[in-house]
Amino acid sequence: MVKITQYKWAGKKWFLKIKSTCEECDITTSILKNMMKKEFKDKDVAFETKPWLDNIFYCLWQRAWHPPIIMVNNKKFYQFSKRHPLFDRQKLKQTVLLIIKEGKIT
Repeated sequence: MVKITQYKWAGKKWFLKIKSTCEECDITTSILKNMMKKEFKDKDVAFETKPWLDNIFYCLWQRAWHPPIIMVNNKKFYQFSKRHPLFDRQKLKQTVLLIIKEGKIT
């Protein structure tokens, strides 16, 4: 199974709690859910969202610090930047289908 994980601007750690929302995260979630219905329908692909702050050390370990962050099979695929506010949908599709084709499924 190919696992797509999105880390959103949310969560709590120690005494910190994120109370604000993130428009970019919400847009990314909508796009990914749409891809699950269309591009990855009937494919061995799973999608999950996780709060960024709860998983901050894991994200930093993967060299991803700015949500929204998208991981494919636990490898960084995308993180938000002002230069690239949205991820490349076609590139994600190609990446996932290539993993399925080559059998590099976790």
